Amino acid sequence: MKPKFGVELMPEAIEFLETLKDKAREKIYYNIRKSQFVNDPTLFKKLTDFIWEFRTLYNSNSYRLFSFWDNTDAIKVMVVASHGIMKKSQ
Repeated sequence: MKPKFGVELMPEAIEFLETLKDKAREKIYYNIRKSQFVNDPTLFKKLTDFIWEFRTLYNSNSYRLFSFWDNTDAIKVMVVASHGIMKKSQ
């Protein structure tokens, strides 16, 4: 099965992911890969006209990678993750 879009992580997003514990980082990568194949708004959803987010819930924490679409190349449809945050659940 072919993914619906590619994902590219900018240096800021990679730096954010490297600060996380291994299990949380693995779960985020798993959810990003999963969102490339299934349409699930709990994993990947539109926030504004141009900003999207990958969202992962793990151990009562919400991890978010903010992203945007890059459709400049007609052959490749790419989502670029620019940076991430961790929001602790109440």
